[in-house]
Amino acid sequence: MSGNVFKDDDGNPLTQRINKQDVDSTLAWVEGITGLKHRDFKLGTTGKKATSGDLDVAVNEKEVDKNKIVTILKQWVQKTHPQDKPRLWVAKSGTSVHFRTPINGKPELGYVQTDLMFGDPEWMQFTHAGSSIEDSPYKGSHRAILMSSIAKSKGLQWSPKLGLVDRESKSVVTKDPNKVAEVLLGQGSTRDDLADVETILAKIKRLPNYNALVADAKATFNKEGLVLPEATTYGSTSWFRELVDILRG
Repeated sequence: MSGNVFKDDDGNPLTQRINKQDVDSTLAWVEGITGLKHRDFKLGTTGKKATSGDLDVAVNEKEVDKNKIVTILKQWVQKTHPQDKPRLWVAKSGTSVHFRTPINGKPELGYVQTDLMFGDPEWMQFTHAGSSIEDSPYKGSHRAILMSSIAKSKGLQWSPKLGLVDRESKSVVTKDPNKVAEVLLGQGSTRDDLADVETILAKIKRLPNYNALVADAKATFNKEGLVLPEATTYGSTSWFRELVDILRG
């Protein structure tokens, strides 16, 4: 949600970005209220980069009732900030519960938005993985676009909810991250090869059908001013160096 849920009466945000070194300690503080292990289920770029716009964490929807968590958080608000309206602290949207969280539990440090996202935690940590490369121009959404492009070229669809789906029969081919990697990138590939746009490109750049694999992604990326390398043959210059040169302009 990019940390934009909570605002004052004038529309000013009540939350801010959080530094990497404060992420786990802040989530530990939230754990003291919810009783859940949030630090083990971080999503996206939470805790990966120097700062995060919000704290995204997965919550097992089969084990935890979303409305119960809302009640627990609102009770905390009523106890600690009885003068405030609960909506300034707790909100729901779709499958998520949002909580305005004091950084490290200390209001004087400011507040960050914590997004408790309900679903299958293990699967969500795969599908909601954000880039761990600090200076990468690509985001987690670009990773999904590239995976969808590759899947389309193979007669499949990539669904963050269902996994790989046959485009004609609509039947699920696989929801196993390692098998998804093998189908999209080739035998011997693992979920780690699908971690970032860069790791995906490193696996497919050698393939003779590279241009077909990235065709849809390239069109979308171009609209955002992003580039994907053209197919090349390997020689004295490694592909990684070529990619770095392209990204540097």
